Amino acid sequence: MQAKKIENNIEDKLSGINNSLKKNKNELQDCRQKILDMKNEQVEIYQKIATIYLLESPKNDDIQIQHFIQQLQKLSHHLKDKSGELDHVIEEYNQKMADVLLRLDELTTKKVLQLESDADYVSLFNHYNDTKIALTKETKNYEASQQEFSTKLAQYKQNRYYNYLIKRQFGKSSYKGFWVFRNLDSWVARFINFSENYKNQTILEALIKESQLRFENKTREYEQALKQKEQKEYEVEKKLKLPELKVELVQTEQDLANVKKQKHDIEKTLEEVRSGESFQFRTISNQLAKLFQEQSFNKLANFTSQTVSLEDDALLENILLLNKKIKNIEMNIITLLKTIRELENTYNRFEQALYIFKENNIPSSIYEFNLSSSKLDDLLNSLFNSRVFPESIIQTLLAYRVVKQQTHSSGWSVSSSSSSRSSSWRSSSRSSGFRSSSSSGGGGFKTTNSF
Repeated sequence: MQAKKIENNIEDKLSGINNSLKKNKNELQDCRQKILDMKNEQVEIYQKIATIYLLESPKNDDIQIQHFIQQLQKLSHHLKDKSGELDHVIEEYNQKMADVLLRLDELTTKKVLQLESDADYVSLFNHYNDTKIALTKETKNYEASQQEFSTKLAQYKQNRYYNYLIKRQFGKSSYKGFWVFRNLDSWVARFINFSENYKNQTILEALIKESQLRFENKTREYEQALKQKEQKEYEVEKKLKLPELKVELVQTEQDLANVKKQKHDIEKTLEEVRSGESFQFRTISNQLAKLFQEQSFNKLANFTSQTVSLEDDALLENILLLNKKIKNIEMNIITLLKTIRELENTYNRFEQALYIFKENNIPSSIYEFNLSSSKLDDLLNSLFNSRVFPESIIQTLLAYRVVKQQTHSSGWSVSSSSSSRSSSWRSSSRSSGFRSSSSSGGGGFKTTNSF
């Protein structure tokens, strides 16, 4: 058997041990993750139990629990008082709104009476109405004419012969061209009746501009009349101090809306406290949950028995069940840790054996090993026993080393003796400088040279 085959055999066993080691380490990681998940689940269960307890708030003699309950009660009373205070503020703002609206109605009536008795304003108002009516009428005419004229002008743009002559500036003083092209242009102009169509286009464009001008004039007249009317109205409002009253109304509406929003937010928070959904409630319930985690099972069972709900009793049973599962996994972890340590020691022994074999198998081209594959497996499998040292196995293995048969031209062969094999092992072992570590059961070793 060749030395390389023995090395490959040892390396295969190293690979198998390493795979087993990885598998056990992965299983160990899974077990630890399961424990973490179950402990997190227990924390959630404790929080649910604490929430149920705080929502019912049964009487008990525990000072710490009573402190948590009183915190929630004080929070609820504070929110109720705040809500009541805002009710009074809302009522005051509603009364202020009513007063401002009443004063606004009174002053608006005065404004109307003063304006109706003002001849200048009446004239301005009538003029405003006239310009408004005129603008409305002109707007309809403008829109209708724009649609009609634009549709007709579009027909001219669609005629390519007509547009060709327009681009050539046919009929204008700037028109130029050779007599041949001029004759052709004239023939085209007669063919499409260019002069008549050009005249009609010019009229349509003029009508569009005229319609646009009339519409703009009516718009300016209306805006001017509106401005004069509003200026007169503002002068009267200013004397009556209506602008200030309008600002006060807007400000009061905003203040009322803000107070109502505060009222809504407080009512929402109060409802969340009562239902156990508010941030403050969750903060207190988390503190109570931590306290429950520190209690014995019997004491915690006593607390859950004080509530009307049966849900917390079922949750308590879930905690017990999870505790059992955690303990079982923890026992499995102990077994896995032991297996991992053993595998690591075994891996070290095989690695050590491979190192010693390579160090004592030089030159491998001269020697071979006189043993079967089954015998080799028996020897190497002995390393799975922690009481067997790699040095002993390799020493036994090297005892099977013989000089390779060499055939000469004369027909005779030469082989080594067993004494030379033993001498070779001792010499190699001394030169390697190897020392075993008995404290690790043969698993750890040191050499004078790093590898």
